[in-house]
Amino acid sequence: AQAKLPVLNELSQFDWSCIQGVSKTRVLELAQGGYITQAEPILMIGNPGLGKSHVATGLALAACRQGKHVRFYNVANLVNDLLSAQQELKLSRFLAGMCKQDLLVLDEFGFIPFSRDGANLLFQLCSALYERSAIIITSNLKFGDWNSVMGEEHLTAALLDRLTHRAHILEFLGESFRFRQRLGQQEQRG
Repeated sequence: AQAKLPVLNELSQFDWSCIQGVSKTRVLELAQGGYITQAEPILMIGNPGLGKSHVATGLALAACRQGKHVRFYNVANLVNDLLSAQQELKLSRFLAGMCKQDLLVLDEFGFIPFSRDGANLLFQLCSALYERSAIIITSNLKFGDWNSVMGEEHLTAALLDRLTHRAHILEFLGESFRFRQRLGQQEQRG
């Protein structure tokens, strides 16, 4: 309950046949939790609707079952919480609390650009977690487009430098589940 998972998506419920680029075997190996012990990031990149959030949630659930401290965040909400903590002069306490997590899941990076302060605070958090806690980030953006969200090239470069060092990068390729479902429904009606 403390993990604040939005839905309880199991890896066993995932339809692996619909995506290319990510092997079930590799994800199930990750689910055993070695990346958490090593404080390694997992970066899931790919178009919307390919199941990145499902797989991230499944890995978070697996970590919870292993007794790990896990926290799931939508990135935009996290940045708002960071900004609030800064305004209330509680930022160091907030960051310390985050650093107690074994795994932090940051879902939907790149949906909306951050303010300059927001981008700086997200960078501070990722720096604080670097080589201490595992992070899973899901994003619809290729790394080359992260600057459009972070706003400053040097900040984006520094963030990617930390995140991609020792990272497991899973690139989801294929057509959106939701898009395929809609097509299927239309064919049935047709």
